[in-house]
Amino acid sequence: MKKLLLVALSICPLISLATTYNGTILRVVCHEQDTSPLCQVQLNGEVPSLACATQAWKYSFDATTQEGRNILSILLAAQVSKQNVTIEGKGTCSLSSSSEDLRHVYINTPE
Repeated sequence: MKKLLLVALSICPLISLATTYNGTILRVVCHEQDTSPLCQVQLNGEVPSLACATQAWKYSFDATTQEGRNILSILLAAQVSKQNVTIEGKGTCSLSSSSEDLRHVYINTPE
């Protein structure tokens, strides 16, 4: 039981490190797969960032997966329509050492 509690407590700080952004998309870049399978996102306004997310391209995701293609389509739709989005990172910079791994994105609809 103590081991289970220790594992749960060690995961909690990692979750709390993830950043959340609300605003609009400035740019999306995707690289040729031979260069890198990554797409990266640049945002308008102030963006919270992890210590490892040191560049203007704050979030990265793998565009070769179905999830990555879904994220790309949401980001492009939001950029073209100038809609506000909510983006949440994973709290890690494993895809690119200088931008946070993207967990999810959704378009905020006006109420």
